[in-house]
Amino acid sequence: MAEDSKTELHHSLNLAGFRALATAAGLLRLCRELEAAKLLPPSAIDRVRDAMFNELMEQAAPARRHDAAFAAHLRRRLEGLFSGAERLGDTPILPS
Repeated sequence: MAEDSKTELHHSLNLAGFRALATAAGLLRLCRELEAAKLLPPSAIDRVRDAMFNELMEQAAPARRHDAAFAAHLRRRLEGLFSGAERLGDTPILPS
């Protein structure tokens, strides 16, 4: 996804009010259910996870947007959440 379209999506989601953890929790649960029922292939889960990663990077502080360690941490955390290895409330998704 091009940088401009990532920024545009971020602004659109923000304006629509998508900030709630309940939305993220529901999406994670839906993806797990669809994948378990073999209705959603792993490649689709990867695309959903990448879209969430891009949005989280877009809303990160400017100094963190180009921090490789931060990006790697965020990717690992999302992989854990999507796999079910971690619960949404276990630890903050973003390191302090």
